[in-house]
Amino acid sequence: MQIAHSFLAILAGFITIVGLMGIATALFKRVAPNLTRDDAPPDPFVMAANVGIGLVCSALGGYVTARYAQGNPLVHALMLALGVLLISALSALQMKGKQPIYYLLVLTIIPPLAVLCGGLLRLHQIGLHW
Repeated sequence: MQIAHSFLAILAGFITIVGLMGIATALFKRVAPNLTRDDAPPDPFVMAANVGIGLVCSALGGYVTARYAQGNPLVHALMLALGVLLISALSALQMKGKQPIYYLLVLTIIPPLAVLCGGLLRLHQIGLHW
């Protein structure tokens, strides 16, 4: 039962990240359709907004995972961070050549770190300090 609960806690964090990113992306495309076209050149504002949105969504996902973890919240957030790192790296490989390399590196590194920060926030909230 512990394994199932851990899996569900990590899944809840992942669904939080994906859901919030989907909503934010849809809203951003609605508000600024000219900046978010696939054939448009990379815009620094759009790249910064995407990194910022990804940071917030990932931190919330890490918090949700740590919130619902029965065991050590930081271990669960770390497991989610590893999954996010893997998916981010695969996504960066697919976008290679379409986006600047520094942007792809930032999109690969920032979300897993934000997930861990969300887990640390939950630890701090419950009074545990690592």
